[in-house]
Amino acid sequence: MLRNSFVRALKILREEGPLSLGKRSTVFLRLMARCLYRRQSVYLYRHSLLERRRADFLPRLDNYEVHFVESPADAERLAARGLEDLRVRLLTSPRALSCGAIAFCVYVDARLVHVGWVAIDEAGKRHVDPIPFRVDFANGEACTGGTYTVPDFRGKGLMAYGYYERLEYLRRRGFHYSRNSVDVHNTASHKAHAKFSPEIWGVGRFIRILFWKSWKESPFEDGPFVGMPPSIASLRNP
Repeated sequence: MLRNSFVRALKILREEGPLSLGKRSTVFLRLMARCLYRRQSVYLYRHSLLERRRADFLPRLDNYEVHFVESPADAERLAARGLEDLRVRLLTSPRALSCGAIAFCVYVDARLVHVGWVAIDEAGKRHVDPIPFRVDFANGEACTGGTYTVPDFRGKGLMAYGYYERLEYLRRRGFHYSRNSVDVHNTASHKAHAKFSPEIWGVGRFIRILFWKSWKESPFEDGPFVGMPPSIASLRNP
């Protein structure tokens, strides 16, 4: 872990300069603080894994390539081809891959510009999304989460496209549903999810202080919403 952090810091310093490294260090410190204390409210989603038209979700990019990274060996193979190393870009990814989490990666000119994660068992889920919502892996459910797009490639449809590819990946593997959580304030993610007409069945509230955790799931009294939470829909259609 320390070696990967050092390699990543040198890469940022060499390619982006000391100012960028300072900004990234600030972000890292914030993430460390979040590991000690976290308070979050999320909407709880369930997607039906239906067959959909890939053409409806393609990103607005001319040249790109995509890969599902299912193991450390896959990451090593892609890095050997000259593609940006997932294990260096995301320092938690080596352990996540070792525990069974699966990364969906989009590359442009060998640069890693988008990552999203899939879990097909509980061990993988702990790395894809540590918020403890229920996923019935034994009965055809899986989990997605951990989506990230580099800033200069945002607004190109990569979030919705990444969800399409991950949901299709799970469908081909025989799963019937995919569950995930989305922060109640993450409007961009809610809008991307809405393209798949998901079921939004409740709200979860998570608190962690050091090693103490509290989690509560609350279904909506009037039943699940389909498409988008009402609070987000009102922003889209004032």
